[in-house]
Amino acid sequence: MSTHGAPKSAGFASHFATGHEDLVHDVAYDFYGKRMATVSSDQTLKIFNKSSNDGDWVLFSSFRAHDATITKVIWAPPEHGQIIATCSMDRTVKIFEEQEMEPPSSPFRWKRQYQMTPESRSAIHSISFPPTPSGGLKLAFISGDGVVQIYECREPQDLTHWISVDVLQILPSPPSRESEVSFCLDFCPSRPGGEMLVVGAMNTATIWRADKNGKFRAAEMLTGHHGLVRDVAWATSMGRSHHLIATACKDGHVRIYKLRHSKMEFVIKPLARGHGPVEGRRRLGAGLSEGLGGSGEVDSSPAEKMEEEEERWEVQKIADFDDHGCDVWKVAWNATGTVLSSVGDDGKIRLWQTAMTGEYKLMSIVNTPKSR
Repeated sequence: MSTHGAPKSAGFASHFATGHEDLVHDVAYDFYGKRMATVSSDQTLKIFNKSSNDGDWVLFSSFRAHDATITKVIWAPPEHGQIIATCSMDRTVKIFEEQEMEPPSSPFRWKRQYQMTPESRSAIHSISFPPTPSGGLKLAFISGDGVVQIYECREPQDLTHWISVDVLQILPSPPSRESEVSFCLDFCPSRPGGEMLVVGAMNTATIWRADKNGKFRAAEMLTGHHGLVRDVAWATSMGRSHHLIATACKDGHVRIYKLRHSKMEFVIKPLARGHGPVEGRRRLGAGLSEGLGGSGEVDSSPAEKMEEEEERWEVQKIADFDDHGCDVWKVAWNATGTVLSSVGDDGKIRLWQTAMTGEYKLMSIVNTPKSR
């Protein structure tokens, strides 16, 4: 699906000097959009505050956070205070917490509370916080060997204690050292429906879903990628009956997928030895008698036991754009999940929004200094 020939409005970005001495790899706004964090190959983390007078971004804090290129920075959910997580090619993830009693210029203003180092000692490519569960704070990160690790701080008032709660093997084997690699992940930002995670690994994108025991299992695939998946972004639902996930790909395409809850699957395994499992399905909202009774769908003989109940979701690719004409590196949704932005090697930011027909259309092109 292309938007060539569609009406386009051009905009220009207001840019400012960050003070970084090397390539800026990531930018993250806090929940309220009044603070911004940037990270770079110069190994520094910078915090900017938005001026209430003229709207300019003013440098608030700057310090060396890692011993190598910092690949990503994110803010924790706001209910836990001012907390930032970063990951780096130095093979670590770090948690920083603001110490408001310290002056902005103090090296102790942002205190490193915890450091996560995977056993594989691979570079960390991406990190993500899920919506805050009851009482705890979680973080997932993916390393260059294709392994996702999930940590939890069960008492967020003490960020010095984290434990590993899950490890996901995304790829059957790590990519070769000579290969160009790409790994990314993003938690579903909506609380209802349980924890879900989309993971981009090389040229694949997969949804992982937590079961009733809190362990993640591979679920639906987001198909159609013909190159490395550079970025994934899960939109806030905001009352929609479905989820939206966007991907950025090296093949030059921006893709949007719709994830809709369709039905449940009951997996029934026998208690008696020698009987194979019987599978039955019922629609959401159907009564127990329909799912297990005389409908003929499920044989609920005494020799069988219901082991688990799995949710099933339908995935539909609803948009596929190649307007960048080159590698696409980043995708991001706005706070309400209604506008998608993408950026590629053409140095332009494209904004996508649904039209009255329900189709996604190019809404605007923002020119950056490189593209002028």
